[in-house]
Amino acid sequence: MQTPSLPSKIDPWRLAAESGRLEGSLALAALPRLIAELNRTDGVVSVALVAGIDPRGVRFIGGALRTGVELVCQRCLGRLRLALDVTVSLGLVHGEAEAGRLPEEYEPLLVPEGAIRVADLVEDELLLALPQIPRHDDARDCEANGYRTPDRVEHDQPFATLASLLRDSRRSH
Repeated sequence: MQTPSLPSKIDPWRLAAESGRLEGSLALAALPRLIAELNRTDGVVSVALVAGIDPRGVRFIGGALRTGVELVCQRCLGRLRLALDVTVSLGLVHGEAEAGRLPEEYEPLLVPEGAIRVADLVEDELLLALPQIPRHDDARDCEANGYRTPDRVEHDQPFATLASLLRDSRRSH
């Protein structure tokens, strides 16, 4: 089964007015700001978004983005595979004043009249989902890459070496 291709640009206001859908896939390589953060650039993002107007009159784009990325663990510098399953809940706004009035469940998407690039929308959401400091959840994964966890004794007694030096200096006087 072939995944449908996504349009390169959309008018979010019109898409919401028409209760439109965006379904398809996008190559990670087409997202330059994201691939700058990745260890590998192969793979695709599965995009399933719907647009509409909620009962309060808020125009929105919601849905999910799914992909797998490979980052560099900042603890062991080994490969870190990360599955991203991003829930999208964006409220369309013309300016910052409107953003402050959005219901809590929406993040503002500042959209002047006209078209936006679908790749930019997807890329922004994926960048926000990346961890600030990527690292393995389990330190044993880092140890498998040669990372040594600091000795527990050093953490319990950080000044033990200093105390022994002080004792030695007093004996020498």
